Order: sequence, then C-alpha cells, then structure tokens
Amino acid sequence: MQENFVKVDLHIHTPASSCYKGKKNDDEYLRILRKARIKGLRIISITDHNSIEGYKTILKIRDRMTSEKRSLSAITDSEQAKSRLKLIERNLELFNSIRILPGIEFEVNNGVHMLIIFNDNIPTEQINRFLADGGYGPDNFGVEETPVLSNWDIFKLFEESTKYDCIVIDAHTDSSKGILNTIPPGTTRANCFRSSRLSAVCYKNEEQKEKLKNTLTISKEYYRSTPLSFLKFSDAHIADDVGQPLTWIKVEKISFESLKVAFSNPSEMVSTEEPSMSRILDDLLKSPNSFGIPDLSAESLVNIKKYICALSNTDGGYILLGVTPNKGKIGLIVKDVNNKEPYRSIIVPVVQCIMNVEPSPRPSVSLYPLQNNKAILSIHISKSPTLVNIKDDGLVYSVKANSISTLSATEIQNLVEEKVVKDIEFKINRRLESVQNDCRLIKNIFFSLPIIRFFDNNSFEARLQVSLSNSINLDPDHIEKLRKMPPNGTSRGNVFFVTEAQSPRLPYTYRRYSLPLFTLRNIDQSSILKETIYIVPGGAVYYSKRDYPFFSERLGKILKIYGASVRTKLRTKFVVSFLKSSFNLWYLKNKYDDTDIYKPDIFTNLRLPRLNTKRPDVIQNLSNVEDNFKKILKIETQFLGNISSVKKNDMEGYIEEHNLKIDQIAYHTDKLIYELLGLSDDDIITIEENLRLNDIYLPKALPK
Repeated sequence: MQENFVKVDLHIHTPASSCYKGKKNDDEYLRILRKARIKGLRIISITDHNSIEGYKTILKIRDRMTSEKRSLSAITDSEQAKSRLKLIERNLELFNSIRILPGIEFEVNNGVHMLIIFNDNIPTEQINRFLADGGYGPDNFGVEETPVLSNWDIFKLFEESTKYDCIVIDAHTDSSKGILNTIPPGTTRANCFRSSRLSAVCYKNEEQKEKLKNTLTISKEYYRSTPLSFLKFSDAHIADDVGQPLTWIKVEKISFESLKVAFSNPSEMVSTEEPSMSRILDDLLKSPNSFGIPDLSAESLVNIKKYICALSNTDGGYILLGVTPNKGKIGLIVKDVNNKEPYRSIIVPVVQCIMNVEPSPRPSVSLYPLQNNKAILSIHISKSPTLVNIKDDGLVYSVKANSISTLSATEIQNLVEEKVVKDIEFKINRRLESVQNDCRLIKNIFFSLPIIRFFDNNSFEARLQVSLSNSINLDPDHIEKLRKMPPNGTSRGNVFFVTEAQSPRLPYTYRRYSLPLFTLRNIDQSSILKETIYIVPGGAVYYSKRDYPFFSERLGKILKIYGASVRTKLRTKFVVSFLKSSFNLWYLKNKYDDTDIYKPDIFTNLRLPRLNTKRPDVIQNLSNVEDNFKKILKIETQFLGNISSVKKNDMEGYIEEHNLKIDQIAYHTDKLIYELLGLSDDDIITIEENLRLNDIYLPKALPK
C-alpha cells in the first residue's frame, strides 16, 4: 500500500524570499533539493512570497548545468573536466529524482496567505502575469507583509485562479495568516471554505483540524460538493527544514495532474500520517457515507447500482465491495481461472453497473489487497449536479439514515429544488463577483474624469502626417515562404508581414517596438530611408528608420506616419513611446472605450501632450524617454539575432528574460511620461487600476 504513496512538500521558500534564513546563493538552491531527496520527497513546490523568482532560478541552474555538461562531455583528456562532469551529473540527478512545481505564497488584501501551485507546463511569464494582475511586481517579489496591498480579496483570487491550471491551498488555516483564524465566523468565512476553488488547507493543530472537519460535515453554510484535503507542509525558510512536516499522497504517476486527482478524494489518497492499508481502510469503514457490498451476486449487483444512484443524488461516498453491511472485512476473490487479468472478475461487473446508470458517473476505484488472493474494492462516488437513476427503473434513490431510500414525489421535488437553488446560488455569487468588479470600474471612472479633463486642457490634436498603405502583391511561392517563417521575423529584412489584427499589447507582455521584418528575394518593392511609424488594425504601433513595403493576406491597409509634424515639436521616438504608453492606452479606453488607434474616429482625434520644451527638466525627461526607446530597439535586435541559436528547451526562459528586460524599461518610460504630464501618485494609481480592471497588460515593474 505504501508503495502507491509518495512524500510531498508543497510549501518551500528559497533565497528569493527576503525572510529566507539560509545563504543567498545558487548553492543554497541545490542544498534545498538535496535535503528534499534525503527526506524522500518526490514532489515539491517552490512557493516564495508573491514571487516566482526562486523557481525560475532553479530552472536556470538546471539549464546552466545541462549546458556545461554538454561542453565538458566533449573533453576527454582532462581529469579536472571529468571530476567537474561527475559533480554536475550528481547535481542534475536531483532534478531527475524530484518533480519541482512552480508555486507562490500569495497574500490577498486582508492578510490571508494562499498557496497557488501551478502546473509545471505553464510558462513562468504567465505566472508573472498572475502576480502583476494581483498587484505584485518586482519591487514586492519575495517580500512577506509587503507594503503594497494586493488588488484582490480572497474571492477575486479564487475567480482569477480559474484562468490557470493550478491548485489553491490555504497556507496556514489555523494561524494568523489563514482563513480559519483571520476571517471572523460568519457567511464570509463559510463562503471561503465552501468555494470549489479551494482544494486543501494546511494546518498545525489537530484539535482545530477536527473542529473544522466537523463544521464542514454538519453545517449547511459550509457545505461543499467536493471534500477538502487537510495537509501538512514544512513552510521551510532554510534548507534543513525541508520536509518537516510533509504529506503522503497517492498518485498514479509523479505529476501535477495526479496531485489534482488525489485532492479530489482525500480519504483514500491524502494522509498526514505514514499511510498503511489497514488504517485507510479502517477510516473508510468508519465513514458514515460508506456502504458494504459482500459479494458480486445478482442481488449485490442490483444494490451496487442503487448505491451509485443514491450517493450521486446526495453527498457522494464510498461503495466497499468485499465488506458486509455491518462493515466486516471478508474480501472478494480476485484470481481469475486463467490468471491473466487477476482483477477482471471484479472490475467488469462494476463497470457494467456504472454503464447501467444514467447519466453514468466517473468514479475513482482503489483496491486494498487482503490475504489468500482476496481484496476489497473501494468505489468513490461524487455528488452529481443532476439526478441519477438506473436505466429503465423509473425510481429515484437517496441515502437516508445510512441506508438506501426510494424518494417520494414530494422528496424528488424537494431534491430537484435544492439542486436548482444551489445552481442558482452559484450563478448569483459568480454574477455578484462580476457586479463588484463593474462597481470598482465605475468608481474608478469617476476618479478618471478629472484626469481626462486635465489632459484635454494640456494637450493638442496630433495631426500627424499619415499615409494609408496598401498590401503589396506577392506570388504564391513568396506567400508560402512567409507562412513558414517564425512569427517574430528578423531584425533585418525587406518586407513587413502581418498575419492578422494586433492589439497594442499582448495579454501577458508588452508588445515590441521594432518592426517584424522578413526577407524575400526577387521582389519589385524596396525600402526607403525615411523614419516611419506603423499602425496596424487592432492598434499595435511599430517603428522603423526605413519605410518598408508590407504584405498581409487578411489586412488590406495599414497606417504609416512619416515622422512627427513640425507643429508637435516632438520627435518621432517620443511620439511612438507616447502612443504605446500606459497613459495613452488608458486615455483612449476611457475616452473612446477602445484602444484601437487604427480606427479613423480614434486616429483623427489623437492628442499629444503640450510640453514646455525649453524647460531643463522637460528636456531631460524627453531625452530619457528617447534613450529608453533606443535601449528597447537594441535589446529587440539582439533578441531576434540570437533566437535562432537558442535550443528548444531553453526558449521559454530566453523569451521570458527578454520580456522582463523590456518591461523594466517600458515601465520606466511610463513613469517619465506620468512626470511630463504632471500626474500625482493618486492619478497614477487610478490609471493603473483602471487598466487592470479592463484587462490591459501593465509592465511588471509596478510603482511602490
């Protein structure tokens, strides 16, 4: 039985947390992994405070050692190289023996700490987006009790977590940072615990745990359609504490998906004590919602179908085959005559019972071997959102007083109404969350109006020199070649290729400044040395020193702006920076309810700030904006020049590192523009909150 369980610690800090007590170097990360292996942990999660940086560092250490291993493997005549290679291989084995999941310890705005454990298939840049949307940027990464309040309360966190493949856990439920001891008794606390997004709670005190378990079982206010897992993790802030304590989890394979499955059936698959078959089976036998079926006789098979329906129609539970109605363990013979499929004689009749129920449930099944070729089979049935019945039976079954009961017409009506009410309640709560978000947005709009009025009075119509440029014609061979090229293009080329409309910013990162170029031979068109701003349908803005022809199969025209007009007294690089700035996107969204600069009614009304270009501080800020612009162009050129040599396994980290560099500079540009416009700290908070509420991406380097 124990072979099916693995040791897990999903709450481990690294030097990326400011409160970490160990050394702050790369060796410390390896030391954490060594301690995890010594403890026999098979799955861990790196969960720094409001940060994914520790997990990213571990990946970089692994990738660096992998690269060094490749280099050293080619050296065969150096003892020093061989010795170093052996050390690297030992260290890399740490990564092979432990599944390392990305996680964060996220503090919501009332001080509750939640563990968010992500699928390790999710790019870390998306987790950074989760943090940024929640209100945490690089200035707050790794900081416990950060001075910046999160944008989210716990219910908004639950809602946002649905956008990601992740597990949400109350990190310290019975401490001052947990739901149980932080949120006062009442509806709010009950709604926290009943949320289906909460998979588990971590606890220290066994007495508190039992009280909470009883409340979840007895109180209608705390009712959950799925059970809650109770866990113990180390919350290690130094390597020596890793795995003290830990939790055992039954998994089919060492993976994130198996963890999710285990948390859906904690009675059989999650244990804070060293698991044993007899202990888990004894707990199931004691459970009030478990029922024994002694054999696979015709009568028993009928009862199995009735219990499947009854448990589905009530609160779910367990059907135990090989157990008497009085919970005596007798077991079923599992040995087939031909001995090829030893459990087939049990499984096939059970599957037939399940298929004879409509709608057919998807139970989980566990086998508990006994002596003398016997076993007990546990069938875990979850509560169904709709009524379940046996085909061609016409009766509706329920569990009453620990036995099967056939419902009367009135009872069926009450059960249906109860399910409808719960469904309506769920929809109302979801709608209320949406209304709350809308209210925050409306409130924000009222604060925004004076800022819009202020900018209108301190700006002028841009009246930029614009040209409407048509897509060039290409032969089929050239078109096919463009289709096969990487979507980012190259730093040099002779055609600007656009596949579809592009928004000013991507959902998870800042869109680039430089023009995506592609090289085609033997085309009639050529570029002209002319500083050009490109605006494509959707509102994306690009810059180039040259005027390039553009091609698109879907988009017929784009806008080209040749430098800034004399009237603006502003240079082209500043104009591009302003058009791409967070302030301008906010202004367009609140003035026109759209950020698509390409649209005629928006483009013809573009405004630029009226600046005193003789003041030294303004001159300096304008110069700094242009310097940032040049830095971004240089970084993008280097990125595009090197990307072809980056290995597939390293690509995610390469892109993420690049995006972070751009974000830092782009946000610095935002701050310079805020300063040029004379905006206050309160104005900036209003603008950036509004962008978040409208799901417009903000650079990650958020203000303090």
